[in-house]
Amino acid sequence: MEDRDGLDPQSFIEQILFSTLRIELLNDSGNLQSIGTGFLVKVDFPQNQSESLVLLVSNKHVLAGSNRFNITFHQRKTNSNLPELGQTLSFHTANYKEALFLHPNPNIDLACVNISTVISQLGSKIYYKFLEKTIFANFTEPELDAGQRVIFVGYPDNRYDQKHNLPVLRSGVTASHPRLDYNGEKQFLIDAQVFPGSSGSPVFLNMKEAQYNRGQIIIGSGLPYLFVGVVSATMIRNNIVSPLPANMVGISEEVIGLGLVFKATSLDALFDLALRQTWERIHSKYQNSRITIPGLTNAKGTVLSKEVL
Repeated sequence: MEDRDGLDPQSFIEQILFSTLRIELLNDSGNLQSIGTGFLVKVDFPQNQSESLVLLVSNKHVLAGSNRFNITFHQRKTNSNLPELGQTLSFHTANYKEALFLHPNPNIDLACVNISTVISQLGSKIYYKFLEKTIFANFTEPELDAGQRVIFVGYPDNRYDQKHNLPVLRSGVTASHPRLDYNGEKQFLIDAQVFPGSSGSPVFLNMKEAQYNRGQIIIGSGLPYLFVGVVSATMIRNNIVSPLPANMVGISEEVIGLGLVFKATSLDALFDLALRQTWERIHSKYQNSRITIPGLTNAKGTVLSKEVL
């Protein structure tokens, strides 16, 4: 009989719960300033695909507003490759700016932190999953249509399962056609209630349902969900787009139930930047010296893990 407080993540939905992290941003005094959502992605160096980085992805307005953050992982059971629900291991960094990468386009609200060394240091003590680019939409997929079901994972209004350290999953539908760039930018709208704390939430399209809606019956394997983007902002009255505040003050204006999502393809330039600058740093003329990133220690701490969705 399965332990009522135990979980063996098998389904796609169960696994993405363990790829999503609550980011606590702290002020200089170490007090909680704001919270946001982040998720883990593994990316390979194009120069050597046996070497990889693990990146914590979120929004610029989440990660660029502080010098310190806490993230909390699940502990791994000592006798199996399973999460020890309710048992956590927190990591605090006092200065992560040298490991922070901002999207080069100022209009794209995406950023990431290289936490490869954190993963390496904690090693087998923690249980986690991460996304790989094999499940990223390229926005030529015929299933990407208006009115299709999406889910997103995060910490809306700082709500989550505190006992088990698990995020909340919400759903909506694509409100603008995702294969088109909404208002000429690499973004689309979802019809869903998004609140502070949802900033940085990964968004997934239900592929099986989308195929069924197109009159297709797919027998056999295939991706159950496709990663399509990252929540950034909410729509309020008078045609105003408001970035979701990372702090817990909330939104005073009346929201109209539409969220802005930056497309998964927007992450390409961000990942390229992180990979290029990290590779150059590692393989510079100082490559035989210890390279230190404040709060993250050795920049050579790449991860070759099998913890893939």
